Order: sequence, then structure tokens, then C-alpha cells
Amino acid sequence: MESQIQNEKPRLVSTGQGFSFLNTVEYKGRLLYSKYNPTRAVESVIEKTDILPGTLVVLYSPLLWYGLKKLISKIPEGCKIIAIEADSALEKIAREKLTETEFSDKVKLFNLNNATIIEKEIKSFLSTGSLKRSIRIDFSAGVQFSKELYDYTALAIQDIIGTFWKNRITLSKFGRLFSKNLVSNLKKLPSSFLLEDVEKTVGKPVLVLGAGEGLDTINWKKTDPKAFFIIAVDAALSPLMDRGIIPDAIVGMESQMAIQKAYTGTSEKLKGSGITFFADLSSRYEIVDQMEKENARIVFFASRYADGKFFDSLVEDGILRSFVPPMGSVGLAAFYIALRLRKNESVEIYTAGLDFSYSVGFTHAKATMAHKSRLSETSRLIPVENIDAAYANGAEWAVSKDGRKIVTTKLLSSYAKQFASLFKGCRNVYDASKTGIDLSIGKKTTDGISFLPSLSGIIFPEETSQRKERTENFISEEISALEKIKSLLSEGKNSVFYKGINLEEQIKDLLSEREYLYLHFPDGYCYNGGQSFLKRVRAEIDYFLKLLG
Repeated sequence: MESQIQNEKPRLVSTGQGFSFLNTVEYKGRLLYSKYNPTRAVESVIEKTDILPGTLVVLYSPLLWYGLKKLISKIPEGCKIIAIEADSALEKIAREKLTETEFSDKVKLFNLNNATIIEKEIKSFLSTGSLKRSIRIDFSAGVQFSKELYDYTALAIQDIIGTFWKNRITLSKFGRLFSKNLVSNLKKLPSSFLLEDVEKTVGKPVLVLGAGEGLDTINWKKTDPKAFFIIAVDAALSPLMDRGIIPDAIVGMESQMAIQKAYTGTSEKLKGSGITFFADLSSRYEIVDQMEKENARIVFFASRYADGKFFDSLVEDGILRSFVPPMGSVGLAAFYIALRLRKNESVEIYTAGLDFSYSVGFTHAKATMAHKSRLSETSRLIPVENIDAAYANGAEWAVSKDGRKIVTTKLLSSYAKQFASLFKGCRNVYDASKTGIDLSIGKKTTDGISFLPSLSGIIFPEETSQRKERTENFISEEISALEKIKSLLSEGKNSVFYKGINLEEQIKDLLSEREYLYLHFPDGYCYNGGQSFLKRVRAEIDYFLKLLG
């Protein structure tokens, strides 16, 4: 009987009530609309729903599209409508019925299995800056067949929209700095390497070290640093050096000036050490300069801090080979790099200090810049213990791996969840730390692992002139394009670069491929041909020409 219901096809059933010629749908043993008044339920919901301008209205299981006309007559300008169906049989009916309505050009219907396409569509709406929120309207009882999936999708759509606007706030504040670092670091690519150049080369066990208290739980009397290829986040560099350990590699992602304190006093010890510096292309370029002076080998990786044609062109023109997944935490990036570096899955990866939490009174490992700063501020009125951090806004309690009560925040705990999501299925990865939030990977100490000189660290390829030529050509072309835009904005149709076509279109074509000029504007989510926008762009061109020159 159950098998028969599963194989059942939906069928239209006439309600036959009064003068009504409306249908309901019978499917899997239930009616998906009322047999007495099929339109009443959905129209009642639409009538009671307050729809604000800038809303994405998502219709779940639209089926016969009852209520669509009422909805379209009600929604304000600037709203968008999409419809989603999880059941293929119901989707077939919905597509057929949509073509029979007068609104087939106003609504797009998606199958829920095509989540990537749905996300792309929503992001295309967001790129215009017109959407601020989403609401859900269930258009039939078909949602009951996949209720959990629809519930998850509704939350995911809200998250996509919320993330877009959170990123917009971040870009408004830091976008210019990110772009400044990216453009400055591009000039260093010819003498550097990319992550893809060195992946799958490390044969030694890898030890990834963060700056959390878990770093202090490594027993260095039983752990031989030479037995591992040690990758440290930049904030862990100082405490490791205080222990007499120089890591094999450092990972840097931070773009702001504050991170330079992590490198204070390290120059003499790093010089000639042969250390490798993994730098995000948008990380602070002054740090890359400093590491070059210490004769470190620079390896760049790139994360996208914004969507746009310029970032696509970096790959299309062969400047980069790919972008790494978005990771807001340098600890996550360091662990990701470790996975890319190991020769194969038999090479073990250990980690400590990626706590994503802290104890009451202590936020980082001993000798980190945060700990040293607290020591320097200590007085009769300011204790060495940083108690305030445990009770600051946003702080919340959690349980450590050793059962202790610890402190975390929504941001830190989200990094821990992201770590588990990205890495829990990986083979031979272990948490060697005794503190912090559980990372959902195996537990194993680093004690007693022997140093085997036959196992390799990073193997670098021979340098070629191809990257140098390609990068220099790219920068040269970019300078030329900025000079064109500058001339067109300043001289208009009198510019030597004017092609005799629509001036506004020519400027738009050039600017739309160079989002770094304006993505930090409050209204910089897309190109805007307004006078105020173009005046601000004109001012930015001189700044970036100087950086590229």
C-alpha cells in the first residue's frame, strides 16, 4: 500500500461546489487544496501578510497558482517573486499551469534540487541592491511532503540575504583596504609562488598551530618540532619563538595594521631561517614586504572578498589559478592549506590552539601579542587576568573538550562549526589540544613522533618567466584601462579614448570590470552612472594608479 502511494501521480479533482469550476489536486492520499474553497486558505494568508518594499517573496509548492493574481496586485515596487517546488511531479503541473496565467513573465519557478541555481538567482537580485529581506508563502499543502527541506530553504534564503548585507557593511568599512592590499600584492606575484605550485609536496606530519590556549597544552618535552612540518598562524609566531621554535610556515590573512604587532621582534630569528609565508592576496602588503626582507619564500592564495568581474579576470587571465573557499578565520585557512600541502591522505595532520574560545581571565596562549599587551597594562587597578572579556557583550558559555566551562562568542562558535563542516570527514586529521570547543575530528597527541629526515617539507618548483610576463602584462593593461576611464570622465567626448559610441556605455563597460574602484562605496554593490558616483570613482582612480605604478 505504501509503495502504491509513493508511485501515485497527482491528479486534478473538480471541487464541483456551486458555480465554481476550480480544481483541487489529489496526491499521495491527500487533497492539496480544500475541496470546498480551494483559494480561500492562500488568499487569506496573502491578505494578512504585510509585504514591505525590497522584499523577496518566495512561493513554496505553487502548484495551481491560486492567489498569484492577488499577490501581484498587492506587492510594492522593488519586490521580486520566485517559486520553489521540491516534488518533480508537482513541479510539472506548476510549470504547465504557470504558462496558462497572465503572470508567467513575473515569476520564475525552480526545482529545490537546483539549490545552486536558486542561490545564483537570489544573488543576482541582491547585486542591484534592491532586496533587503525575504518572506515565505506556502501556496499549497504540497509543502507537507518536504516540510523540513522547505523550512531549511527558507532559513538559507534569509541567510543569503543577511550575509550579503553584512558583507556590504564590511566592504564599506574595509573594502578599500582590501583592494589596496590586493593591488599592491599583485606586483609581488612574479617573484612569488601560488598555493597550487606547492600542493601535495609535504611528506612529514603537519602540525597546525593557532594562538589559543590550546597551544600551551602541547608537551614540547615529548614533542620534537623537527618531526613536523609546522604551520603557525601569524599570532602564534611570537609564543613559538619564545619557546625556541621557528615554524616552517606562517599564514597571514589580516589586512589591518594591528597584525604587525605579531611580528614585532621576530626579524633577527626569521632572517635566513628559510621560512615560508602563506599570504592571502588581500592581506597586509607591508607584512609581505617585511617577510621578503627576511628572505622568506612567499606563497599567495586568494579568497574572494567580493563578487565581481575583476576577480573573475584574475583567473581568466591566468594571474591566479583559483580562489580558496571563504574562511574568515586564519586558523581555518591554515588547516585548509595543510590539507592542500600534504602529499596524500596518509600524511597525518595535527592541530592545537584553534580553540575558538577562551577561559575566564585568559583569551590567548602565553606570549601572544594579546597576552604581552595585557602584561604591559597590568597595574594595581588592572589585573593580569582579562576578566572583562568573559562578560563582554556577545560572550556566551560553552564546554571545553576537557569538561571545563569556557567562553565563546557567536562569531568564534561559527568558526568552530565551519571547521567541523569543512574538515570532519578528512582522513588522518587530529586535534592534539586539550582545551577549546570540540572540532569534530579525531583526538591524538603529538608525543613521541620521531623525526625522519627522509620525509620532505615543501618542494618548490623552478621559477619560470611565464608568470612574470603574464602579471606584468595584466598590470600594464590595468593601468591603461584606468587612464582611459580617467580621460573619459574628465574630458568626455573630447578624450582621445572616446570611440564615437555612447559615452556612458563606454565608461560603464570599463568600470563594470573594475569593481575595486567603488565596491567600498556605501552604494557600491553595483555600477551607478550617477554624477556623485562617478566623481568618487574619478578620485579613486588616481589612488589606484599610484599603487599600480
